[in-house]
Order: sequence, then structure tokens, then C-alpha cells
Amino acid sequence: MVFWFIVEHTMLPIFLLVLIGFFLDRKFGIDVKTLSKFMFYLVIPSFIFTNVYTTDFPPTSTSMIAALFIFMVICFLLANGISKLRHYDPGMLQSCRNALMFNNTGNLGVALIILVFSHAPFVVNGQTPYLAEAMVVQIIIFIVQSVALNTLGLYQAGRGRLSAHDTLRVMFRMPMIYVLAAALLIRYIGWDAKEFFFWPIAEMSGKALLPVAMVSIGAQLSQTKIEWFNREVWIVSLLKLFVLPLIGLSMIYIANALIPGTFTAVSSTVFLIYCAIPTAVNTALFAMEFGNNPDYATQIVMNTTALSAVSLTFYIFLGHILFV
Repeated sequence: MVFWFIVEHTMLPIFLLVLIGFFLDRKFGIDVKTLSKFMFYLVIPSFIFTNVYTTDFPPTSTSMIAALFIFMVICFLLANGISKLRHYDPGMLQSCRNALMFNNTGNLGVALIILVFSHAPFVVNGQTPYLAEAMVVQIIIFIVQSVALNTLGLYQAGRGRLSAHDTLRVMFRMPMIYVLAAALLIRYIGWDAKEFFFWPIAEMSGKALLPVAMVSIGAQLSQTKIEWFNREVWIVSLLKLFVLPLIGLSMIYIANALIPGTFTAVSSTVFLIYCAIPTAVNTALFAMEFGNNPDYATQIVMNTTALSAVSLTFYIFLGHILFV
């Protein structure tokens, strides 16, 4: 009963938007690079700025940030192990690292958390009392992932083809770092950002994250050359969706055993969902930008996005059983 409720109210809305993007591209030929620039330079910075400025982060935020970094280090080491076993070249190694380390948490993750915590069993007397806590945790995850993806992830993608100096130059052209710094500075100074003329623009643009991102994924998948029996793609895809969430689940229990209360029921559910989310679309966009195994990177995004319809549903259901 709960399983099918998750499918109907959480997974179907998400993948319907992806399907719409897929068919829109087939019909009209969407320019994915233009959409990605729209996301990079307006939608994602607006979402980061408004949420960092308005969110009151609890003391436990440091524990969540530590858990995120530990998880990414595990993914980094796992990619190195796969690279040695499969004899990858340096460019392939960097693509593998990005595929395992970075999730689609900014669009798919945000949408999932909103949908999961807006329905039973998290609804009490018609209200959603757990949604605020869940969104705070999700925003922390999103910020850490966004900063890491648009710095380290970009660096790793470029290092497959560019020098370290050139990669750093490209990295510091991305607006996310400066937007995050601006939001923190304004909060620290005590200015009321909502009184500035740009606030309505940022607020409206940030709300476009979900539909634009999902349609972008669908359009990108439509343009992907499908190789169903690419062994390297399947190795990473299966590890990403079925092994890494189990590692994340182990981290939750270990952290609570060492420091009771590190993960609440809500933060445990959000973290488990994060660990099961498919590979970030940006990893494929970076690979295309630098010419670093773009087919491999895009195929992983496609595989993990498609397979997550099953794996995410299972892990959301598991989270209901273990933590609710």
C-alpha cells in the first residue's frame, strides 16, 4: 500500500516531467546547452541565494555536512578502485569519480523531499510539520553538493583534458560560489535582502528549478546515444543506485551508535534518499563541455535516472519502514 502510494504521488510526477522533456526534444529539438546555461546562471544561483538567506540552520548542520563529505570521500575511493581494476585512463577516471560522487540532488532531490514529506505518513491533521526540517536538511545537502560539483566536479571533468590552471579559470567563472558567499555575507551583516529590487526576481527564478531541471534531463536523455550493453556504464550505474545507498544507511546507524541523535528520523530519511539519487546531470554537461568521455558520462546519467524509478521507490519505502 505505502509502496504504490510512493510510486503514484512521488515518482510519477517526477518522471512525467522527464518524459515531457524527452518528447519536447523529439518534437522541437531543444538546445540543452542553452537550458544548462539558463540553469547555471539564473535558476540555480537564485535557488541557492534565496534558500541560504532564508533558512535557519540548526546546530546539527555540522554533523550533516561532515556526513556528506565522508560519503563523497567513500565514492571518490570507490571510483579509484574501479579505475585500477578496469584500467581506466586519466580522463575516464575523472568521469567515473564525478558519476559516483555527485547526485541530482538540486532538482530531483528537492522535488522528492517536497513530495515525500507532503504526503502520509508525514501529514498530521492536514498539515506538513516535518517538511520544514526535511527541507533544511535537503538545502544543506544541495549547497554542499552544488559547491563541490561546481568546483571539484568541474575541476575533475576539466583535468581529463585541460591543465590545472585552465580548469581553475573556468571554475571561477561559475556564479554559484559568489552567490553563496553573497548570501552568507548579507546574512552576517544583517541587511534585509527582501527589500532589494532583485529579491522578487531571485524568488521567482528559484521556483523554476524543478520543472526546468526535469525537462532538461528529459531533453538530454533524448539526445543520448544509447549503448545498452556498455559494461563500464552498468558497473557504475549498479554501484550508484544499489550499493551506495546501503553504505549511506550504514553511516546513519554508525553515526547514531557513536553519537546518539546525530540523525533524526527525518534527517535519516532525507540522507538515505540523497544516497539513492541518480548521477547529476551537470556531470554529463561538464563532460560535453570539455570533451571528456561525454557518451560515457551521459549514458550513466540516463541509466541511473531510468533505474532510479525502481531503486528510489525501494529506498523511500525502506526509509518509511526503518525511520518512521
